[in-house]
Amino acid sequence: MQTYNKLNRFPLGSVRAEGFLKEQLIRGKHGMAGHLYELEPAIIADPLVKKQDVSTWLSENQAGWGGEISGNYWSGYIQHAFILNDNDMIVRATQWIDDMLKNQRADGYLGTYFEETANVHDDFNAWSTACVMRGLLSFYEATGRVDVLAAVHRCLLWFCDKWAGNKKTTYGGPYLIEPMVFCYRLTGDERLLQFAEEYAEFQCTKTIFPNSYRAFLEEEVHYTSLHTAGAGPVARLPALLYSVTGKEKYIRASERFLALLRQKCVHLSGAPVSVSEYLGPVGMTTESEYCSFAFFNATYAHMSYITGNAKYGDYMEEMFYNAAQGARKKDEKAIAYLSAPNQIYATNESSTATVMDQVYAPCVPVACCPVNAVALVPEFIRDMMFFDNDGNIYVSAYGPCQLQYDRITIEENTLYPFRNTVTFTVHAHHEFSLFLKIPQWAEGYDITVNGEAVATKANENGYAPVCRHWNESDCVEIRFNATPKVIPVDDSDASKKYPLAIKYGALLFSYHIPEMWQAYPGAPTTPLPEGWSWFNVRPHYEMPNDEDLHERTGNRRHKISWNIALDEALCANDIEVEELPESGYVWEQPILKLHTHGYKAPYMFPPYPVKTLEPAGDRQYVTHPLPLVLEPYGCTNLRITYFPRADLKK
Repeated sequence: MQTYNKLNRFPLGSVRAEGFLKEQLIRGKHGMAGHLYELEPAIIADPLVKKQDVSTWLSENQAGWGGEISGNYWSGYIQHAFILNDNDMIVRATQWIDDMLKNQRADGYLGTYFEETANVHDDFNAWSTACVMRGLLSFYEATGRVDVLAAVHRCLLWFCDKWAGNKKTTYGGPYLIEPMVFCYRLTGDERLLQFAEEYAEFQCTKTIFPNSYRAFLEEEVHYTSLHTAGAGPVARLPALLYSVTGKEKYIRASERFLALLRQKCVHLSGAPVSVSEYLGPVGMTTESEYCSFAFFNATYAHMSYITGNAKYGDYMEEMFYNAAQGARKKDEKAIAYLSAPNQIYATNESSTATVMDQVYAPCVPVACCPVNAVALVPEFIRDMMFFDNDGNIYVSAYGPCQLQYDRITIEENTLYPFRNTVTFTVHAHHEFSLFLKIPQWAEGYDITVNGEAVATKANENGYAPVCRHWNESDCVEIRFNATPKVIPVDDSDASKKYPLAIKYGALLFSYHIPEMWQAYPGAPTTPLPEGWSWFNVRPHYEMPNDEDLHERTGNRRHKISWNIALDEALCANDIEVEELPESGYVWEQPILKLHTHGYKAPYMFPPYPVKTLEPAGDRQYVTHPLPLVLEPYGCTNLRITYFPRADLKK
């Protein structure tokens, strides 16, 4: 079968985490990744949600929406288990697979809607099934169990038959295209590809949403037109079709849509904006739903190997190392459903846009975000490297890991993104090329092999090749040059304040507001066992005393540490980079900080806020300069990231 993707994914388990990435997986095993099936047994461990289990929080006629939770959780769990190579987790994953296969009907159907009266043509039934198929296909990839692939194949053929013609749906249903493409690649069954292409054309004329490949070719993004998290997976569907058809209209659609989204709807942290969960403009406090981090990461990974373009690896790093880490409790036992670049509070009442919470929790009644938080980490790790049809290796995202595949072992030793040097030890005895991604932010780079400089230039796709006949333990080192960048944030479609943000290398930096974590029972579907909690996160600072209220200089407000504005003339020369020794888990103990100066803006925020509001005006009244220490966005849970401009003319 001819395929058209430029690169290929390694089998699940070929790329394994090391260093702080491995520590995150281990923490995840003892946290949400390893225990959500116990915290939400009716939804996750059954093995799929039933109508009666979701009636308290969702129409029982839409059980498929709940079914995505189990499918996405086990998809993440399976990848977590095999990347960590953890036997206990592999055994647990195998049990879920076996239980799922027992549920398959004689006609091939395998999904959430088993009751005789169930509407198997419901849109969410297809969405749920597609999520489940991701988990089954991941397990097949890691184990080669033919009965699993056969079950997927039979289920998808059921949809080809029962959902033919106008029986298709237009919102969640198109996600079926993804497993159809993957199963087609494995089986060569043309019926799957025919159904997938028919679905793509059906979307173009039947949907009320701009979620077809033709809509993606339009000249602009329409705010509130699509659920942001839903835009993540649907954006890759045309590209997946291109990978098995070679039709340029498909790849152009995915590339065009993602470029427009990044231009209009993506924070500097990589977080896609979710205003009331729909696409919205960038602003100081516009929130992002955690689901979107996982869905967009997967889309960027698919775009990486389909197009062979290094920029999508940049996008993966940007979101994973910034937005995604900044909305996780560092012990991996809670995430925020919604998070924002400027966030003084993360509580059950602090969201500015929706009824959904900024509260930190391991599971919530709408449990889609926690399960996608489980999937995100292993999916990022597994797609850090790819290979081409000639056996060359491509490093698409950097971080500590190890590749073991065929005759090649590559150890990647680095503290990237906290350091800009990456070292590879190659164990091989044949000739191939190691293609190293050159990040778009890099201001130059140096490559050495066994200590000797190598002259190589990045190709048109952003990869610099190191070509040689490899000997045992050859050492390749790449060092990227970088300086801090002060970036005006384009919030022209929101409040037009044009605040300032600071990036260095792959990281976005924030003023870290010390957190006070207040545990409480929350309102999960199933009461949490001992050791698990919901958390309201509030700023931890000294409340001013009564005497401060009468000070003309406003000392009471001066004790509010997050009232900070920046000089819009601030430049790289005003910022000092401090590299600290590694002294613990990098997301808890930052090993990289920036030192600069700002100005006290005493009236920027009220002294007793509940929500994080945007300050009035495009410039802030300031009183005096003050030193400013910034930490990586991912090391924070409360922060100021988009700084208002100081009014220095008065």
